[in-house]
Amino acid sequence: MELSVVISCSYKVLNCTIVKLRGLLLISAVCLALFSLASPAFAKPSIGTIDGMVISVSDGNHLTFSNNGTEINVHLYGIEAPVITKIRRSEPWLAKPGQRFAGRSFMALAKKVLHKQARLEIISFNDHDQAVAIIYVETRNINLEMVAEGWAWASQKARKLPDGAEYLFAEEQARSKKLGLWMQDNPQPPWEFRKTRKVENRDSW
Repeated sequence: MELSVVISCSYKVLNCTIVKLRGLLLISAVCLALFSLASPAFAKPSIGTIDGMVISVSDGNHLTFSNNGTEINVHLYGIEAPVITKIRRSEPWLAKPGQRFAGRSFMALAKKVLHKQARLEIISFNDHDQAVAIIYVETRNINLEMVAEGWAWASQKARKLPDGAEYLFAEEQARSKKLGLWMQDNPQPPWEFRKTRKVENRDSW
């Protein structure tokens, strides 16, 4: 009699557990369906390496990469190029002036990557929904080349990271050889230039 009671109770507990699991699976399925409906048609690629083509270049450290028709806005990891002049077509008189060598930096990057097959190593995504990445053409690290040839600085973040040492070394070598923007006596880093421009814009009002 006692054995029958124990078996009956065990069966009820097992049946109750199965019912709960089914409920949890149903809730999970509903949540997943709702998430899929709420998600945009495009999605960020997973952190990793992808192949594709560079379809446009914005300046010395920004470009657009196409992977099977999906366009990805890219900020080149570890580097900062001179700030380029920005002009609004509708309001050209509100142009934001840029830095010297910004045009040459832009042209250098475009010559290296534009309309070429490349590999993108995505490190992270920034607050502007851009992939922070290293771009390779064949085996060449284009980010590092831009610094080594004097078309960009090692970024502020790179200066604080262990793997940023190679970018700092490349910058020092370009500076000592007076390559690219280092032809100038004391070029202003873009992060300092942006601060100065903000102050000037505020004072102009």
